[in-house]
Formats: sequence, structure tokens, C-alpha cells
Amino acid sequence: MSEIISHNESATSVKRPRHQRILQEAGPATGRIGGINHLVLFVQDMNEGVRFYRDVLGMRVVRTVRFTTTAEGLRSAAHHSSGLAVEEPSASPVAVAMSVRQVFFEMSSGLLFSLYEAPGVSQRPDAPISSVLWPTDGIDRWTQPRTPQKLDHLSFDVPTPADVIWFREHLLALGVMVSAVSERRGANNTHRFISSIYFSDPSGNPLEISSFNAADADWQSYDFSTWFMDEDPVPALLAESEQAQEALIPHWVARIAK
Repeated sequence: MSEIISHNESATSVKRPRHQRILQEAGPATGRIGGINHLVLFVQDMNEGVRFYRDVLGMRVVRTVRFTTTAEGLRSAAHHSSGLAVEEPSASPVAVAMSVRQVFFEMSSGLLFSLYEAPGVSQRPDAPISSVLWPTDGIDRWTQPRTPQKLDHLSFDVPTPADVIWFREHLLALGVMVSAVSERRGANNTHRFISSIYFSDPSGNPLEISSFNAADADWQSYDFSTWFMDEDPVPALLAESEQAQEALIPHWVARIAK
């Protein structure tokens, strides 16, 4: 940990360009959110979804439920016992009443991931905006996006680049179309970010498996200000002070260093 501190102190004298003087933390909620509790994707067929996320990606099934998306449906099936679900809601022009099947999975980190199966799920969901990274053989399962959607794609984390390679070989052996390993290394291999592969589930949801390789000791002296590459950031991102702003060390690097 001492190496990280000395690196930060020595780097504060470096003159940073304006777009790298980023205010990274602000407000009383700083540090209170510890991770994503769960994410939810729609699938066309829950049977296929379970076999893919449990049997192919190795997630653990921890909860199953079916409910109708009304206050009464949530009270009786999903066991909501407080909040707006216990009240009769006012009429809403966007309210729906449909029967939904839901399965929760747990990842090895303890974080949750969930699937919805509901009537009318698109047979050809929108493609991710960076669809050129996904295998071209499966492009016919998608529709060209016309407007941004709620979720573009989802990336799962693994500890090392070797795990990324393992998953690529695993998916290929099971007949899942998957990209080559993609890395963001920059000129002369100086930029570091993540290693990734890209693929889709049976419903066409675009997925990614990535690794920061957090245990790599080289992160402990890395200049994370190089991650701020947008040369015209929105005003909220910019620090008011013109003094050099040293980039904060990501939490996953600090945890490994302790």
C-alpha cells in the first residue's frame, strides 16, 4: 500500500490537461454503495435461459417466482409487504398487467443476476451500439437500434485474462458463437483496461466477459488519469480547481494492495 501512496504523492506535481482534471467523488453518499445488488434481463424462454446461465455460465439458482405486475399480484406472489406495492396505485398511462416468471441467480461474488420471461419479449432485440465487437455470424438475431434502450449490454467479471480465455474455449466447445479476445492496450502497449470476449444468450441479449486482472502488481503504479480520454467532458465532470487532480486508485486495486 505504501507504494501506491508514494506514487500518488509524486504524481501530484504533474501538470494535467484540462480533460484529465476530473472530479471523481462528491457529496455525502460517497462510498456508501458497495456494488450492484442485481440486474434483470428479459428472455424469450426461461427454460433456455436457465440452461444457459446456470449450465453454461455456471451461476447458482437462488430464487424463483411468478407474479402479475399489479399491486395485488406483487403482494400475493412476490411478497411485497411495504412500499407502494401495498397501496392501490393511481391510474397510470404506462402501467401494464402481465404475467411474469422470474429467476434469480447468484454469482460467486455473492452478487445477484435475474431473468424475466414475459409475453411479447422481442424475438430480435436491438443490437448493442458497438455490435462490431460481437461475432458477425449471429448478427441476424438482432434489430438495428433506432433509439437508445435501457440496457445496451452486460459484462460479467472474472479474475484473470486466463479466465477470459477459458470461457471463450468453453463457449466455443458448447457451440456458442463468441468473439476473439479484445484488449484495450493502446500504442506501445502502454494503456491498460480490460480483456473481453463478446457473445449472446439464446434470447439475443448481448453479453461480455471481462477481466481487469486486478492482482497484477503493475496496477499499483499505474496512472489512472489516462482513463479520462474524452477531451470535451461534460461540465459536471470537471474539477473547479485548476490544480492537478491525481486520479483516485480504483477500489479493486486498493483491496488487493492491503
